Amino acid sequence: MDLRHDGSELGKAMRRHPGVRPDVLIEDLAEQLGRDCEVEPPVDMSLVASMQGVSEITETLSSHSGCLITTPEGLRIELSATDGWTRQRFTIGHEVSHTLLPGFELERNFRCNPGASSPKRGHPVNVEWLADVGASELLLPRRFVRDRFAKEPFGWDTIEGVANDYTASLEACARRFVRLSETPAIFVRLVFATSRNNPTPALRVRTSSSSPSLSLFIPPNKSVPRTHPVHDAVLGVDVDTVADMQSLRAPGRYRIAARQYPLPTPKGETVMSVMLIGLKSETHERRSI
Repeated sequence: MDLRHDGSELGKAMRRHPGVRPDVLIEDLAEQLGRDCEVEPPVDMSLVASMQGVSEITETLSSHSGCLITTPEGLRIELSATDGWTRQRFTIGHEVSHTLLPGFELERNFRCNPGASSPKRGHPVNVEWLADVGASELLLPRRFVRDRFAKEPFGWDTIEGVANDYTASLEACARRFVRLSETPAIFVRLVFATSRNNPTPALRVRTSSSSPSLSLFIPPNKSVPRTHPVHDAVLGVDVDTVADMQSLRAPGRYRIAARQYPLPTPKGETVMSVMLIGLKSETHERRSI
């Protein structure tokens, strides 16, 4: 899809600013929408949606997290009734962001795989990923959170604090931290799972994100060796150290913070996951914890 030749707000922005990445432009458009709504944290996502012509937000039992539907009365957003409130708030932002992207009036837009990894370098831009970028700006406006991430201590206490204040999920806040970090950064969520070629459970990547400056793709299902310090988080230890991340195809050394968190499954069960954020660093020494 060539986004430059349609009548969407993103298409117009790409024509005004040739050469600027579409994710940068969608973030700018979402920021302006938030400013027009004069939102303050925690952002009133229903207000933002109404500004884009959404007349109704309903819950439904379905396999998708969200759906944007054009009706004679206006736009309607459907949310999965089984999702938690923080996830629903992000989904509202995702569907609202579709109103800035091509084709939303011509077809239903489903959000089925929230938290997909950043696209591979050189691959076509994924519209669903762009909608996630826009949702992150609407829910966690950079004019509010950028300085907070920069000034508060690196680690999960800060991520948790932002999540509580903005009524957002930990993963959404971690991804926002990575995108806004001046130092190249990564986020990874890992769970114990098997692979097609290895029946032995290992700590494997479920979702990931990286700073745009890294041009990095961390493959889903990639495993971390049991000797890696991130495994300490499985034992309930808060990890704060410097480690090589080559096993996840993130070359170089990173200062990592990792913590264990429960993760709900679509079947209503709970599994333990490890959340990791990392700042690229070649000079820090290992820090005792």
